[in-house]
Formats: sequence, structure tokens, C-alpha cells
Amino acid sequence: MLKRLNLIRTAVMGIFGTVAVWLNAAPTGTMTTVTPDGNCVVVRALSDNIIRVTNAPRGVKPSHTQAASMKAEKFNGKIVKNGSQIVMTLPSGLEVSLNTASGATSFTGGKERLLYDSGVRTTASDGRKSMSLVPAKGGSFYGAGERGHSFNIEGDTLVMYNRQNYGYGEGDPRINQMNICIPLFVSNQGYGVLFDDYAAAELVMSDPITYTTEAEAPISYYFIYGADNLASVTREYTRLTGRQELPPFWSLGYITSKYGYHNESETRGVIDTLKNAGYSVDGVVLDLYWYGKETDMGRLEWNKEQWPDHRKMLADLKAQGVNTVLISQPYINKIGAIDNYNQLAEKGMLTHDAQGKINDVTTWVGEAGMFDVANPDTRRWLRERYRTLTDEGVGGWWGDLGEPEVHPETIVHANGEKARQYHNVYGNVWSSIIYDLYKDEYPDTRLMTLMRGGTTGLQRYSVFPWSTDVSRSWAGLQPQIKIMLNSGLSGLAYMSHDVGGFAIDKENPIDPELYVRWLQLGTFSPILRTHAQEFAEPYHYPEYADELLDLVKTRYRWLPYNYTLAYENASQGYPMVRPLNFDTHGATPYDSITDEYMWGSEVLVAPVLQQGARKRDIVVPDGTWIDYNNPDVTYHGPSKISYDAPLNVLPMLIRAGAFIPQADYEMDNTGDYDASRYTVLYYPRSNVTSDYVMFEDDRKSTSSLDNGEYALITFRGAASKSSITVDIDMSGDYPGMPTEKTITLVLPGIKSSNIKSVTENGRVRTITESADKYFTLTVTLTRNEPLKIVLSL
Repeated sequence: MLKRLNLIRTAVMGIFGTVAVWLNAAPTGTMTTVTPDGNCVVVRALSDNIIRVTNAPRGVKPSHTQAASMKAEKFNGKIVKNGSQIVMTLPSGLEVSLNTASGATSFTGGKERLLYDSGVRTTASDGRKSMSLVPAKGGSFYGAGERGHSFNIEGDTLVMYNRQNYGYGEGDPRINQMNICIPLFVSNQGYGVLFDDYAAAELVMSDPITYTTEAEAPISYYFIYGADNLASVTREYTRLTGRQELPPFWSLGYITSKYGYHNESETRGVIDTLKNAGYSVDGVVLDLYWYGKETDMGRLEWNKEQWPDHRKMLADLKAQGVNTVLISQPYINKIGAIDNYNQLAEKGMLTHDAQGKINDVTTWVGEAGMFDVANPDTRRWLRERYRTLTDEGVGGWWGDLGEPEVHPETIVHANGEKARQYHNVYGNVWSSIIYDLYKDEYPDTRLMTLMRGGTTGLQRYSVFPWSTDVSRSWAGLQPQIKIMLNSGLSGLAYMSHDVGGFAIDKENPIDPELYVRWLQLGTFSPILRTHAQEFAEPYHYPEYADELLDLVKTRYRWLPYNYTLAYENASQGYPMVRPLNFDTHGATPYDSITDEYMWGSEVLVAPVLQQGARKRDIVVPDGTWIDYNNPDVTYHGPSKISYDAPLNVLPMLIRAGAFIPQADYEMDNTGDYDASRYTVLYYPRSNVTSDYVMFEDDRKSTSSLDNGEYALITFRGAASKSSITVDIDMSGDYPGMPTEKTITLVLPGIKSSNIKSVTENGRVRTITESADKYFTLTVTLTRNEPLKIVLSL
């Protein structure tokens, strides 16, 4: 019978030049056709929301890179044939149609067609391959990796080839092409498209959207459906490409860094100075001087003169709660690291040209070899070096220059790919060396790797990217929000920046006002790490010592909220820094807002980015919002307000009904965090109901989510003109979890004098707080024993 069906299929193809293997599609969620020009089109549902489309000549394998990490799920939809159309309908509301004659594919959500693929593929005389997609009218587009020129990338031509831009700032045309290029666009109409490629390419965001690549294989792509909003697209995209694991808890504290700390004495002195000034510190980053000097790049060995007892230093710093992060690069200098160069060259572990000869590179510190991470032997050699150093007490890793910054096009990597084909994925492979090392040798240790180069799926390797060598200028500060927004929608939730600005103006190396404003932004960024060529640490700005110290203390006070954001990223893929329209559907007036953002779903942050500014306009989104700095003031959106912002004020608004858990006590470092007590700010407003789920675990385990070893504390609030009700419930458990928690509930904007009576689980509580202060109530929470607090107004 099967043989007969195959004969019939062959006969049909011979007569019509096309065949739809739709009868076999339903069980596997796959639709297939062969077009008259001989291309085989395969449309496959990996899930109810993710569709993979391949279109390649018969007998030619389409692209299939490292981009996707998920396995196809059980098909829950229906596939029917209707004339020349095969139609796949999925429970998510997505409908996909394949034309059996042309190979055209349409994606429809609800009643609206979102995207159309004509099925046409072209190859130019130089071998570059192109395809086009027609989007629905009226949409805006975001993503594409690290992009600082604009938030909405509609109409842009985006080069997909990682590039370093030293000393950049706002308005610099270079920053539409930065260090992490991801061939992804996300539409505010509720979908995204990821091209399954990492070769040098160009993405033109016009109508049609055109993708042109230098890859050898015909390009596949993924259609990602998120009918509700950008949040849904991001959730599905990270399901496809992988989610970042929970971070080391210490990475959410303050990290000090500089180019660079030259020796052990200087490093110890910086930490002592910060601590003596009252700063909490959780990390110190050592730039290239840990191995000696610039021309020692690639030694990957401590310089004994500058660091006479590095093991003791690492141990002493760790005892103070300070984790040490070391830099490494893709290059082996032929002066200071010649021994490693010769060893690697002899074993064929350096990059070669097409003739098999070593292809050296010219870096900013001289001639060097380049690690060919496409070679398994090279990866093993690097892994052993990283293992030895980690065993000595190194707490994290920094992969610098990983675009790679210098990558001659004459190089052919060990896997046969040319430099322009392998360039973008180099950072992923490099990151995977460290990630796999930790999984194998340190399975109970969470990893932090600073990395500035890579492509799709980089987040899978516990990477904390940063926006590289930004200028210390107001222009340098201004694109950072756009960079974090586009990166976050591209899966890079921990994108941050050199707080204070890296590349200094030698004529004006210190700008105290700029430093304060930058630290304000950094306090509510995924990672708070000061870094610069000079004057990196906050104690260099004594005229604003109080303001700077308060910002770092604020960072630690917000740890419970920030750690919950990390949980939302690990479990849902949501970024920490979110656009104002992240949770809304369709076109909104917020697409062009690039100087404010959501910190999670509850907090709007509107940093001051202009020199000398002491007030700024804020676009207030839909809903009711409370002024964080003055909770007696309420705003209603959509609207625009003028906000007073003296230098010691970071403008912030809190969504009405929000719960904001705080650790309201002094910490020397995150090791002083106390999971048995929280201060929770609650912002009730009449006729607003809300809920918030706070996450906690032991803050160390690498498997707490997988093993269910965590707790969720759920807060629900409801307010009317006559009462305010708060329900608190705790579920779950983990090793070392406190049996009881002291919750101090604070209602900013609600005076104690406005409260007539209080009951806790039906029992009357005495109101003892001062009448002119905001209402505060302390309760004890026990697992599986919910609390109901009712305030009569």
C-alpha cells in the first residue's frame, strides 16, 4: 500500500510539478509542498505558538543552527486541505496556510493576517540568498539584538555582523550595528520572526521585510506567535531559544570595576575604601593586569610580581562577601604569551587561512594568534585553564573582545566556516566553554559570565552582556535605555552598561553630575557595575557622597523585588527592563518612548538624561500611578506630566495596587540578606484590585526551579472608598527556609489617621502608629496559613 501511495505521489508531481503531503501532516503537525521550481517547503508546528518554515531545493538541507533549544511538542491543532491551500489551525488562535502550488505561507491571528511569505527565494551572483516577508500594515518593530540608535526599528536597514564601537554616544550612526546581532524582529501586533542563521546578513525592515544572508544553506525561519502582547512573544521566543538560569544572588548587588586594578594592593585598597565609605560590595572585576600587562594577553596566568599571593587575596575577598571576576580574550599575544602561542600553534588550535596556514591577527596590543573555538581541542584547552583558575577561587568570568573585535575575513575555522559565516556565533561557543565547565565541575554553583559578543541563544549560557566601551558623556548615557529595551526583547534580560561611562574625555575626565545621573539609571538596571578608564568608583565624587551612597543602598533594599524579576526571567523569559507597551496589545502611543521604561510590571523609571536638567516630562501610561518620591500625589494616564527632578531625585511612578517587597535594613553584601523579614510597600487606590507574586529560594541552588525547591508569597489587594483588604499567602518550601516571616506592611500615601479599624484574620488589631505617618502594620506569616487584613476607612 505504501509503495502504491508513493507511485501515485510521483505521478502527480510529474503532471503538476507540485505535491502536498497533507494527509501525512496531521499526526506530526507538518505541512509540505514542492513548488514548480523544485523547492521543498516544510511548515512545522513546534508548539501551539511556534512555527518553523523551511524552503530549499530538493536534496539541499536548509539552515539549522544552534538557535533553537526546544524540542517539538505534541501537535494539538488541526490540518485540513481546501483546494490549493493546506490550513493548520492551532489552539492558540494561530492559523497557518500553505499554498500547495506556490509555496506561499500566511500567518493569521484572529481575523487579521499578520505576515505573508510569498515562497520566493533568490540567490545573487555572489551567492547571497534573500527572502521577503510582507507584514500587516501599521505595526512597529523591535529587537534585533543590541541596538542603540532607535527603539522602534521600523524602516531601518540592520547589518547582522557584530561590531565594536569605541566611545559611542547618542546620534552616532555606528550604534545601529553593535556587538550582539540577533536576526529577530518583534512586532507590537503580537508576533516575532527569528531567522535561523548566524552568518553575516542584512535585515531591511521595510514593506516587504527583506533578509539577505551570506550563509551557504537556504534560510529557515521561526514564526513566533504571542497573541496577547510583547510579553507573550518574549515568553515564546525564550521557550524556543532557551532561558537564562537564576543568577548568582551576588550579581544583583554592587560590583566595582575599572580599567584596571593593577595589583593586589590596589584591589584590596579599593574594596577597603568602598567599605569604609559605607558601600555594600559584592564583586570586583579584574581587567587585563591580572596576568601582567597588555602584551601578556592570552597568558591566562596570574602575574606573580603584581599578585604575590592571589589565592589568599581571592579567599580574603570572598570572606568579605566580594566575588572576583577575571577577564580573558580570544587572542594570544606573540610577545607576553608566546609560550601559549607556540603550544597552540603546534597543535593546530589557532585560526588558519584557506591554505591551512596560521592566520594571525593585529590587535590593539600587537600581533597575536586567535583561539579557534570551532576546534574541540581548543575548547578543551581553554576549559582546563578556566578550571584551574576557578579552583583557585575565581568567582566569575569576563569574556572581552568577543565579537570578535578583530576577525580577519581570510580566516577559515576548524568547522569549515569562513570568518563572515562564523563571526556572530563565536561568542556563543566561547561562552558555552565556561557554561559547560560549570555544569560538569561545579554543578552547584551559579555562573556569571560577562560577555559582549554573540547571537541568538546567548542567554542560555548564563551570560550578562553589557553595552561595551561607551563614552563618558551625556551622549553616552542617552542610548542605554534603548539598548536595554531591544536586548531584553531579544532574550538578553541582563543587558547593562558601564555605569559612569567608560571612555573618558581626557580634557574633562570627571563630570560629577553625569556620574550621579548614570548611577541612578544603573541602580534600576539588571546589573549595577561601575566601570571606567579612570575615576570609576563613587568615592571619587565626594561632593555627592550622600546621594551616591543612598543609591547603592537602594539597590540592596530592592533585592526582593529584583530577585523576583530574575525569577520571572528564568521561568517566563521576561526581561527586567521592559517597554511601556510590554503588557498591552497592539499599537499604543508608547512606541517612541526611549527615555523611560518599566522595571518589571509595577514600576516606571524615568531617569534624567540631559545635562543640567532639574525637571523632565514623563509620559504616563494607561491607568493610575503613584509618585514614588511623593506618594501623596497620584497621576492618571494616558497623559504627560512635568516632574521636578533635582539631582538627588530619580523620577519613578508606581502602578496603583502594586506590592513592592523590600529588604529595609543595612547590608554589607548580599550575604546579609534575611529571608525571614520583609518590608512590603502597598499602594492601594479606590476601585483597584491587584495581585503580586514574590519569589524566594535559598539563593544558591542551581536546580531550585527544576526541583520545585522554592516558595511563592502571593499578595492580593482590593480597595474601595470604605475599606482596603490585603490577602497574603505563602506556598512552597526549600532547604533552610524560615518557618515564619515577619512582614511589615507599609501603605505609602495612606495616613494612619485615615484608618478607623484593623482586623487580621477577623481579630481586631490596635492602631498604635503616629497619625501623621503612612499606615504601617507588622504581621507574622506562616506557610500554608493565609492572612487576611482588612482596614476600614
